[in-house]
Amino acid sequence: MRGMILEIFDIDFPLRDALITAQQRISHRSGQEIRLTHEGHSGKGEVLPLPLWSKVTDLETKEELKGIQSNPESFLMGAQNFSHEVQAGMTSAIWTQKAALLGEPLWSVLGGTSDQVLVNALIGGGTETELRNSLEKALNDGYGTIKVKMGFPEDKRRLKIVSEHVTSEIKVRLDANCSWTLREAVEITRQAEKLFKDQLEYVEDPVSTIDQLYQVRADLPVPVATDALTPNKETIEQVISVSVVNNVILKPLLLGGIDSVVALSRSARDAGITPVISSTFDGPVGLTTWCHLASAIGPNTAHGLGTAALIDDKRMNSLIPRNGVIELIS
Repeated sequence: MRGMILEIFDIDFPLRDALITAQQRISHRSGQEIRLTHEGHSGKGEVLPLPLWSKVTDLETKEELKGIQSNPESFLMGAQNFSHEVQAGMTSAIWTQKAALLGEPLWSVLGGTSDQVLVNALIGGGTETELRNSLEKALNDGYGTIKVKMGFPEDKRRLKIVSEHVTSEIKVRLDANCSWTLREAVEITRQAEKLFKDQLEYVEDPVSTIDQLYQVRADLPVPVATDALTPNKETIEQVISVSVVNNVILKPLLLGGIDSVVALSRSARDAGITPVISSTFDGPVGLTTWCHLASAIGPNTAHGLGTAALIDDKRMNSLIPRNGVIELIS
């Protein structure tokens, strides 16, 4: 791609509601938006490091991008030498530039056949009243799949409340956030299986380590997914190789972007494992790209990409799900 021009723009998106973790409070997302122009057509990418999860800061990614800007061949010759976040942004720009050149939507260029992506609703923590309100809103908004945050002292009570709200056609996912002991994982998933039966799609990160997952997997009566337990390519490949999970959550920003996720998804499917694409509180360019990627990889899977309403930017409006579906605009 000789003659390509890379432009870099600083971005800073306020979150409508701060993301509160045990370590810090995240109230905005900062990084870079990039535009890659070649042969008269442009593509966009987003480089938006996620505090606590990313190993680089937005200042460090900007320096990486400046180096690429002065010598574009440096990325084409050695993408692996750059951070995953920069890889994600650059490969997004390259793919969307290709889509623009071909005059096709990105999902089609990636081999997809659908201009829609299914997403799950996220049911967070809080009081019993907040849980009920969150459930009612998700169901009223037409979601067919809900993902319920677990890992609270009253988890068994939370399961019962969820079972009282969901109808028979709603799929349920439980996210334990690596919080259960081996005994709790078995007891709570058995209760969940009795309450939801075939509606229970999977339980995510039921224990705190992969070793514990190996120990307890045979005793869990439901499908299992990993996310926090498999934060990088190496651990994802590890669980795929031994088929210890049924689903694996893939966060493109933290894995190097489109090419890496496509390869991991292919390996997962070859092993009988379903990949689920998840957002990292991305901005409009990043979330748009991951939605196209998810549609191409898993058009019949509900993905964790319903985060547009979290970012205060008008470009997110078209990415807000309607009836659990995001319509992709070329």
